[in-house]
Amino acid sequence: MMHNYLSNFNEKVFFMINQSGFETIDPFFIMISNKFIWIPLYLYLLYLIYRKKEFIFLKLIITLAILIFISDFGSVHLFKNQFKILRPCHDSLISQSMRHVVDCGGLYSFISSHAANSFAVAFFTSMTIKNKIFFISITSWAILISYSRVYLGVHFPLDVIFGMLWGLMASLISYKLLKNFAKID
Repeated sequence: MMHNYLSNFNEKVFFMINQSGFETIDPFFIMISNKFIWIPLYLYLLYLIYRKKEFIFLKLIITLAILIFISDFGSVHLFKNQFKILRPCHDSLISQSMRHVVDCGGLYSFISSHAANSFAVAFFTSMTIKNKIFFISITSWAILISYSRVYLGVHFPLDVIFGMLWGLMASLISYKLLKNFAKID
């Protein structure tokens, strides 16, 4: 019963977001979803971390690299390859009714690696930098990336929500380990 409710809710919200788009803004969401476009942001984040925590910068970078590996590897091997939920664009019933904006990509949808990784970075850097404006900005960035995945038709809403939760959990554990080993506050 609950599974059917969640599945119906997931599909309804998916169609609402996916079908709300139009061709003139498609390139914007394609760009948002491209991980390489964010390289300048990643470099800026490294700079901010260096300025804020110069004395443990190397430990932070190593922890951040491990965090991204855990987030990405876990999203695929602990979730996608275990649950084997098809992406909307690979589901024959859903695919015929949706807007196809980009190539479908991998077979499985649950959870979104984009959401997991962007939220892992957002939460970890927020805990490191400890600035309200930064937190709002970086969280908005992660939400925008996650939204783009549903808009483009490659993930369901619950994929990005659970991706966010996985990213949050991975970042909390990573930060706690860093705190214990690097003796930071």
